[in-house]
Amino acid sequence: MIVPAVMIVAISCQSPRDTPESAIGSSAAGGDSVAIHARNRWVADVDSFMLTLSRLDTAVQRVSTAPASAEEARLRFRAARLAFKRVEFIASYYEPSTTASLNGPPLPRVEYQEGPEVVFPPEGLQVIEEWLFTGADTARREQSVNEVRNTFALARRLRTATAAQIVTDNRVWDAASLEVARVVTLGITGFDSPVAQHSLPEAAAALRGTHQALLAYTGELSARVPGAASTLDAAFTGAIAALDSSKSFADFDRLAFIVAYANPLARAIQEGRKTLRLTPPEDRRAFRSTASTLFDQDAIDPQAFAHPQNTVDSPGQVALGRELFFDARLSGDGVQSCASCHDPSRAFTDGVTRSASRVSADAATMRNTPTVINAGLQNGLFYDLRTMFLEDQVDVVLSSRNEMHSSAAQVATRFSSDSQYVQLFRDAFPTRKDSAISPQSVRTAIAAYVRSLTAMNTPVDRALRGDSTALDASEKRGFNLYAGRAKCASCHFLPLFNGSVPPTYRSTDVEVLGVPSRPVTHNARIDGDSGRIRVTRSAPHLFAFKTPGLRNVALTAPYMHNGVYRTLEEVVDFYNRGGGTGIGIALGNQTLPFDSLGLTAAEQRDIVSFLRALTDTVGTTARPALRPSLSQLSANGAALRP
Repeated sequence: MIVPAVMIVAISCQSPRDTPESAIGSSAAGGDSVAIHARNRWVADVDSFMLTLSRLDTAVQRVSTAPASAEEARLRFRAARLAFKRVEFIASYYEPSTTASLNGPPLPRVEYQEGPEVVFPPEGLQVIEEWLFTGADTARREQSVNEVRNTFALARRLRTATAAQIVTDNRVWDAASLEVARVVTLGITGFDSPVAQHSLPEAAAALRGTHQALLAYTGELSARVPGAASTLDAAFTGAIAALDSSKSFADFDRLAFIVAYANPLARAIQEGRKTLRLTPPEDRRAFRSTASTLFDQDAIDPQAFAHPQNTVDSPGQVALGRELFFDARLSGDGVQSCASCHDPSRAFTDGVTRSASRVSADAATMRNTPTVINAGLQNGLFYDLRTMFLEDQVDVVLSSRNEMHSSAAQVATRFSSDSQYVQLFRDAFPTRKDSAISPQSVRTAIAAYVRSLTAMNTPVDRALRGDSTALDASEKRGFNLYAGRAKCASCHFLPLFNGSVPPTYRSTDVEVLGVPSRPVTHNARIDGDSGRIRVTRSAPHLFAFKTPGLRNVALTAPYMHNGVYRTLEEVVDFYNRGGGTGIGIALGNQTLPFDSLGLTAAEQRDIVSFLRALTDTVGTTARPALRPSLSQLSANGAALRP
């Protein structure tokens, strides 16, 4: 049994609602005075979490073949995770690494800096959940007891860090804003309760913990704007009540919850911050700290995904990048442009399984051509995540023998004698003057253009912002399946609908799905492309591929990294069967849940309808004003491919 080393921290007897006005923003040892008051409550909540883990330890030790013993352990587990959720918002903000260990996905973790052989086993609450809620096999009981104790040690580490943390008012409110986004993107979608499906009560607990912390600011809010505190209180109360009153995980109307409760709560938190005159943290991140909700049209900052040297994409850089993207002189033989494979009329894809190779007419590139619309909203590029930034991807594509068979240096040299391009480069990089045309400028300009191809105003986006007419009944049902029982949103995360992990979007996921070489449903064989393991040489990454974006997916067939599926219906059927496992492919490392989703034919049609509503290419398909004429290219012995 765990003997909890719990130190109960004295909490001020002063009610949070009686916090003096002068306390806001006033400094004390450890941070701002009111924030410290809230921190002390978090320490007490971590103590409570540790106590629930101690009780879980006892219950897990008693698990036997008797059903009642396992059920008692499950009840203790639910209590432990509810206790964790009450501190999640501040733990995730100040101690993200420890929090990820406590409640991250139950998958092996590869430490790239340590070498491909350094793979850490999964740990934390989700590992315990998987055992408890899939039969609680007594053969694994001791292993599970050890995992509970490891989780307790992580909780103790969290307590130590929390007690010593320097906290400030503006970051407390920033953490609250991020927690609402976390609840919407990970909580109600079942991301961290995949087996127990206890997500909705846990989401309510997360909001309760956040609400409790912000109650410390009630007096100041009321003093500055009468009614401000009650507005915030009502927003929290309404959202929590909606979660508490849900009938089941499967039946929960997530679209209605986001529009009617989560978005108003997010706005109320931002208004509260403004009322207190708290400046948002200046840290650059994808979900802007100044955005009211995660679904605002300008909530996501594409520049947060850019190379650190490129802090701003100027209009001149975007214009130059557009010209370069469509210019066949980027390729070594002057025949192929970026647009040859990324055709604007096809949402910047080419409609074929794999593009033709530049080396041989009988060969093809290794993988299917993805869209570049919203490609800038990722932390890794290519299906195997071999590069982190668009700027690096440009280099790889230019130098690839199967693609452009050129280089950024060759492109810079080639265009240095073109007076029109010389002027474009100088306009794009005015401070570089005579050195404006350089390999770095080529990379920067093309990356800037691709980042400008961001389109976030689909019917789905408009519905999430409150337009009740944006989606029809089938599309709404499809969204609720996507974000709920079908588990799509636990990999293709809202609102980007790609593998960038919310709410900070600092990493992009890879998954092992078991994609077949042919579109068969029985006795299938795995596609021969080994995936990310080519980059990392780490065993968990065998057949692992980046989770792609689903925006404009109706326009980008065929699908999967190898283009094996021609229709969205085929793709949904593949997932419904449990991925590769469901069609006869046995992989020891498949990360997609093996079991069938059990979707009816009508439900699958609803999901496809929803996916088709993720279409928006407005403002992305304009071709450049300046392109070399066919006669110019012919004079150089080349022809322009459309």
